[in-house]
Amino acid sequence: MGISAEEVSKSVQIVRTSTAETVTIAEVVKESFKFDVIVLGEEHDNQDIHRFYEALFKSISEVESTSLSLEMLEQDQQNIVNEFIKGTISESHFLSSITHWKNFKTDYLPLVSIAKEKKCNVVAANPPRRYVNVISRKGLSAYREFSDIAIQYLPPAYSLEKYLTEDYKQRLTALFSEGHGTGHGVENQYLILGQATWDQGMAEAISREFYKTKKKVVHLNGRFHSDRKGGVVHRLREMGLSVLVLSGFVKDREESSEFVKIADFVILTNGR
Repeated sequence: MGISAEEVSKSVQIVRTSTAETVTIAEVVKESFKFDVIVLGEEHDNQDIHRFYEALFKSISEVESTSLSLEMLEQDQQNIVNEFIKGTISESHFLSSITHWKNFKTDYLPLVSIAKEKKCNVVAANPPRRYVNVISRKGLSAYREFSDIAIQYLPPAYSLEKYLTEDYKQRLTALFSEGHGTGHGVENQYLILGQATWDQGMAEAISREFYKTKKKVVHLNGRFHSDRKGGVVHRLREMGLSVLVLSGFVKDREESSEFVKIADFVILTNGR
C-alpha cells in the first residue's frame, strides 16, 4: 500500500500515558498483543491521524490475525462490504452502493483496502443513522415503532441506559448544551439515548465479531466515543473484552496532565 510506519510516525508524537514517555509505533503494536480490541479514537478531519492509523492497522494486521471495525459504515450495509472484501464487486460499485461520509474515499477507504489486501474481515459497526435519529427524537418509545428488520440493526433497548456511566452522561449533557443540542431536559435525554445507541450498537458489532472469529478487532471511531473510558470502551469492557485505547488530536488541544485519563496512548499531531 506504500505506507511506511516509520515515515508516518515522524508526523506525530506517540505518548504512552501511564509513563508520559514518547514511544514508537512498534511499541504500540507490541502492546496491542495483550488485548482483544484496539479502539482508535480520532478527530474526523485530522489527516495526520488518518495516515497514522492506516500505518498502525497495517502493522498490526501483518503480525496478528485481525478484523477491522468502522464507525463510518452502517450495519445494514454489511453484505455489500463483504462482497467488496471478497472481490465480488468493484470498488466503484462498493462506493456507489453504500451511504458513506463525504471523506470516506480519501480517509477511510485506504483502511478498507488494507483489510481487503490482508484478507481481514471489515465490520460495518454503526447502527443505521435513520433509526438512531428516531431514538434521538422519541427516546425508548421509538422501539415500539421499529419493524423486525430494523430491530436486527439496533442494540437491545434495555442496554442503552444500563451501560451509560454518570461521567459520560455528564459530558454528553455539557456537549449538547454547548449548542450541539437543544439543552432542554427531555430532548437532551433523548439525544443522550441516541449517542448511547451509537455506542452500544458499535460495541455489539465488535463483540459479535470477536466472539465469532476470536480475532483481534481494531475499531475506529470519533474520539468522544472512546475517550476517558466512556462510550464504546466502557460497554466493551462490560462485555468481558480487554480494550487498548488510543486517542489522536492536535497538540495543545488537551492538557498533558489529562492524557492518562483520556487513553492508553495519545497521538499528537502538529495540525489537522
